[in-house]
Amino acid sequence: MFSHRKPITRFVAISIFVLLLAPPLPAFATESGFYLGFSLGQSDIVNPERVDEFCATAGIVCGDEEKDAAFQGILGYQINNYFGVEATLFDLGEPALTTEAPIAASATVNVRGGAFSLLPQIPIGSIGAIFGRIGAAGGEVELVAEAPSIPRRESASTSGGTILWGAGGAINLGNVTIRLEWQRYAFNDTLSLAGVDIETPDINVYSATLLFRFPKK
Repeated sequence: MFSHRKPITRFVAISIFVLLLAPPLPAFATESGFYLGFSLGQSDIVNPERVDEFCATAGIVCGDEEKDAAFQGILGYQINNYFGVEATLFDLGEPALTTEAPIAASATVNVRGGAFSLLPQIPIGSIGAIFGRIGAAGGEVELVAEAPSIPRRESASTSGGTILWGAGGAINLGNVTIRLEWQRYAFNDTLSLAGVDIETPDINVYSATLLFRFPKK
């Protein structure tokens, strides 16, 4: 079992600490208008026991977690200093559970699609802000389990929707913004493999984002 509560709790605690100690500087100001961006990060499986069930169904054993790169393309609109909206296209890579003994085997989760989110934010000081994210995503989730030495390969996929939420911090440098963020894609779909219903796993994404803003004139 892998736990991701500690990094999230630590992020919240640091954010509150910064809020309490921040000096009374002029408020962070973000001009309204459109922006484009690109995000690069790392994805991992939140609840690997769901994938373990998938591996058991495929007749292999998977236990060690393997993270993968995640990518997002972003089109957003900043409404005011406190709210923005975003549409994204994402590919969360192929986070996996693997094993080397007694046989080499793996179970990968392939996730890609699009999302729409609302981003409320709180200005901090003169150039920064912390923000939250709540939205909905849709796309395809595929599970692939394989043991090449047997050989054995099983796969199943589903298309559907998911809740998306997250939190992060931003630094605004004129018309360029740098963000660090944690996101959770909370899937609530079921795959049927070999007559067994398996709940799709949730995915955590930790990312850095570069945004280019086009403020209204």
